[in-house]
Amino acid sequence: MKTDRLLSITLYLINHRKVTARELAERFEVSQRTIQRDMEALSVAGIPVYADRGNEGGYRILDTYTVDRHYFAPRELSALASLVGRLNSLLDHSTLKHTEEKLLNLARTETSGNKHSTLIMDFTPWGLDDGRRQLFREIYHCVENNRAVRIRYSSPSGDITLRTVEPVSVIIKGSAWYVYGHCRLRNAGRLFKITRIIEAEPLEEYFSAEAHPPYRDDPVHPADPRPLTLFVLKFAGSARGRITDYYNPDSLHFMPDGSIMGFFPFPEDEWVYGWIMSFGPLVEVLEPPHARARIREWVAALSATYGK
Repeated sequence: MKTDRLLSITLYLINHRKVTARELAERFEVSQRTIQRDMEALSVAGIPVYADRGNEGGYRILDTYTVDRHYFAPRELSALASLVGRLNSLLDHSTLKHTEEKLLNLARTETSGNKHSTLIMDFTPWGLDDGRRQLFREIYHCVENNRAVRIRYSSPSGDITLRTVEPVSVIIKGSAWYVYGHCRLRNAGRLFKITRIIEAEPLEEYFSAEAHPPYRDDPVHPADPRPLTLFVLKFAGSARGRITDYYNPDSLHFMPDGSIMGFFPFPEDEWVYGWIMSFGPLVEVLEPPHARARIREWVAALSATYGK
């Protein structure tokens, strides 16, 4: 256990310029005195760890210090190679390909066709044809090269707009891929779901990514400035399997009659109503009242369509 912690501390110090004893103690769930003893053990082992005193003090490691492949087990390197390889199969990027080859070389992975992988990470969306795969690659290459791109984009309600975007990040969120960047039409940061991009045309225009704020995954992110509406939903007990695909059971309320109550702050848009309607009779909207009225209108329209 101590050996594993010492290795983890070493890697953490390599990736952070300076860390206090308190930060390390909280991260590794030990006392500050234990951290001090760990630092002494690292120094005895020849790891170039230094302690800076004073209010701005903390532990740091020599900037030029690195770890060699013996710090990683072959299985760990194989898992990293699998991750990079799956990403490269979608994005077809030379850097990812070279990284995969280096990791496989370090791991000395066997290539037996009968060997099962204990961990498979596949980020390719379902139903991705060659045309959509090429669109993914064009978007990613624009991000890598700080190149503006013109896209035809479909909103959840089906409205199509033409946008010129300065893309700075490709993001995997849950099971979906997004591109985040500065939208010139809105003159603000926006998050675009890649599967909703109909066409992408790389432009002969380049930009500085540093001119735009980075992506931040929090409720006040400018990519989605819409106000939130609190939806109170009551699910039938038989919907438990589906609802827990989206939400941790700890955030739900399981009622004595077997139903499940959920309180969800959502931006009110077509996606939200489509998601609610996808549960069919297994969900009831209790609040807000105007959402109940809208669901009734949809049900009446469906009844008129299928009652013919």
